[in-house]
Amino acid sequence: MLLEVKNLAKSYEFKKHFYLKKESIKVFDNINLSLNLGENLLISGESGSGKTSLGKVLCMLERPSFGKVFFDGLDIFSLNFKKQRELRKDLQFIFAEQKEALNPYKTARCLIKDLARNFKLELRNLDEMMKELDFKKSLLDLKAYQLSGGELKKLALLRALLVKPKLLILDEISSSLDLNSAFLILSCLKKIQKNTDISYIFITHQVKLFKDFNAKILNMQIKGL
Repeated sequence: MLLEVKNLAKSYEFKKHFYLKKESIKVFDNINLSLNLGENLLISGESGSGKTSLGKVLCMLERPSFGKVFFDGLDIFSLNFKKQRELRKDLQFIFAEQKEALNPYKTARCLIKDLARNFKLELRNLDEMMKELDFKKSLLDLKAYQLSGGELKKLALLRALLVKPKLLILDEISSSLDLNSAFLILSCLKKIQKNTDISYIFITHQVKLFKDFNAKILNMQIKGL
C-alpha cells in the first residue's frame, strides 16, 4: 500500500476580533482512502470544500487536526523532521498558483539547479523531459515572474518529475491552460505512468479531462451544506 488515510480531519482556528475567543472551522473530516503504487485518485468538489487543504496534509505541508496518514507504511506525522524531509523525494506537490510557490526573481535554470542540489540529482534526462513538456530552452534564462501561467505550470511539473516521486499531487494542473496545453501535459503524465509506477492525485474542477487515468474519485462537500 502506497498511501493509506484513516479518519482524517482538518480544522482552522481564527478570531473574528482580537479580543474574542478563538473559533474553529472544520474544512473536512472522516476522510478514509487508500492508494496502491501506480493507482490514481481524483479529488473533486466545490471551491471551499477542503480539496487543497487535504492535498497539503497528504504531502506534509500542513498537519491534520485528527487522523493518520501512512505513506509506504510509515505514519508520516509521527516522523521527525529529518525523516519527513527524506520522504519529500517520493512525495511531491504542485501548487495551483506557481507565482506563490517559486521565487519570482530566480531564473528557471537556477530553480532547476536549486532542486538538483537539494535532492542530489544529476539531471541526465532534463533535455528529454523539457521536450516532452514543450518547455523551450530559451525559457531557462527567464526569471519566474517573466513566465506565463502555463509556462510556470510546466516548470513546476518539470521540477517535480525530475525528482521521480512515487506520488505526485497536482492541484488544478489543467486550470488556466488552453486545451492544447492541458492535453499535452496530461499526455506526458500518462506516458510517464506507463513507464514507471508513479501514482497521481489530481485536485480539479475539470473532472472530464482526467477520464483516461482510471482514477478513484473522492468528491468533497463544503462542511455544513
